[in-house]
Amino acid sequence: MLFDAGPRYSLESDAGNRVLLPLLKALDVQLDTVVLSHRDTDHVGGAAAVLMMQPQAALLSSIDPQHALQQLRQSSRCEAGQRWVWDGVDFEVLQPPAGAYEQQPALKANALSCVLRISNGRQTALLTGDIEAPQELQMLGDPYTASKLRADVLLVPHHGSKTSSTPEFLQAVQPRHALVQAGYRNRYGHPAAPVLDRYVALGTHLVLSPRCGAARWRSAEPQNVACMREDERHYWAHDVP
Repeated sequence: MLFDAGPRYSLESDAGNRVLLPLLKALDVQLDTVVLSHRDTDHVGGAAAVLMMQPQAALLSSIDPQHALQQLRQSSRCEAGQRWVWDGVDFEVLQPPAGAYEQQPALKANALSCVLRISNGRQTALLTGDIEAPQELQMLGDPYTASKLRADVLLVPHHGSKTSSTPEFLQAVQPRHALVQAGYRNRYGHPAAPVLDRYVALGTHLVLSPRCGAARWRSAEPQNVACMREDERHYWAHDVP
């Protein structure tokens, strides 16, 4: 499964062609499903390239029916309550509720982000897209969903933006590791320092993509996150301040 497909850099270049397809080929992986959290281009920019080269993969997303990707692969909507099991691993969609789609186009794309919980019964990962405070509080307000938020690994909501990672949400998740996907010195200022401070106060291990590069976490070794910039370091690489 692939969750989100990275950005489009130009008309000729995107994360699908430059990063994901070479990785999938190197790993000899055939995808069963591509999950796109929402329609923003930094999350779906590489999806077309992946879908064209992985014709067997189903598409699960919150993109609208008129989105160009629908021409490549008809998407099923991600809705809270969807659940499936692969090889003993449980996958469950926690957000958005089905009724949220009826509020388009008033809702921002971020508010429709698919939140996916993945658990083998011992370790859990929570993938959040770009949810913001209202969606975090909405999940906390539902007793069942709130009971499913605890996770070993959290994909930090909205790249560490000030709009997200509320104290109440972090108290419910209590992540051991928090992965922050954000470009080096990006124009948005992600991740925000006050947000990082909240994770540090919880004792969470922060993993920032500009410093780590590709991060690899395995449920068999839940205490460790491997960083490719460190583990496969080229002699010309330097530390990111």
